[in-house]
Amino acid sequence: MNIADRINDLYSRFGRLSGITIECHKDLIAIGVNNTVASAEIFLQGAQIARFQRKGESPTLFLSSQCVYKEGQALRGGVPICWPWFGVLQKNNDQITSQYKHLDAASAMSHGFVRLMEWQLDSVDVSSHDLTVLEFSLDLNADKNSAEPFYYKKYWPFVTQLRYRVEIGERLTASFVVSNQGAETFSYTSALHSYFAIDHIKNAIISGFSKTEYIDALDGWKQKTQLEDIAFNKEVDRIYKSAPPKIILSDRNRFITLTSEGSKSTVVWNPWLEKSKHLSQFADDEYQSMVCIETANALDDSVTLAAGEQHALTIAIF
Repeated sequence: MNIADRINDLYSRFGRLSGITIECHKDLIAIGVNNTVASAEIFLQGAQIARFQRKGESPTLFLSSQCVYKEGQALRGGVPICWPWFGVLQKNNDQITSQYKHLDAASAMSHGFVRLMEWQLDSVDVSSHDLTVLEFSLDLNADKNSAEPFYYKKYWPFVTQLRYRVEIGERLTASFVVSNQGAETFSYTSALHSYFAIDHIKNAIISGFSKTEYIDALDGWKQKTQLEDIAFNKEVDRIYKSAPPKIILSDRNRFITLTSEGSKSTVVWNPWLEKSKHLSQFADDEYQSMVCIETANALDDSVTLAAGEQHALTIAIF
């Protein structure tokens, strides 16, 4: 189905719903949401939430001005879904990498492949004036997916059902559910890779990780302990070994609260100046206006599902 046919299909199913728009950004299709309390935009590629903004407030999520909106290129910002591995495949634990012995792990794309695939929009609920609920799905290696590109099948031979529920209201809630629909047990790591908008990185403070152990990816993957709130004066790339009940991000203008379920690890990342120069779809100075707090199942916090089992990773942002 070409892009025009996909847009026509979406219009026929959802185009008459209050507050819902079907939009095209170059190669990519997005669903626009506007209700009495908030607005948002979610792309079918990767089911990626790109924008969320409460009425009368500035955007909660960061989205780069350099996004190219091309098929097969994840947008830099919003909330990409990282799955079935987080980060560089080679840096995952043996339980994950042992599933890919037939591959050249060094050539595997970072953060897995589902953020590059087009998801199905199954339903939109606008029955409440202050809450809009969207349900997305992606079925991997099921019979109906026989036309799925081969390179995804070589990375993931398991029959798997992915579901993503996004709620737009006073808070942004997203729940990513992985179900093992086949006979073989599999393991994965993942993250809801949230990019938050801030007034300036030097004003950003993240609370909730005091006395928490973390792995410093910039210092030989050494384990360290966070003694106080997180502040920024250089590049940061850390995997915290816990997901606090509540994380608070503040700058000079506001507080953003993040809660999660189904996660025991959290990634905090800012590329700073030198790495920003080498990132795709990212301006050299945009590190100043974003910080990532990623609700994850990373490192030893990997998930293993036997046949018929499922796991949900959920975030709420308010």
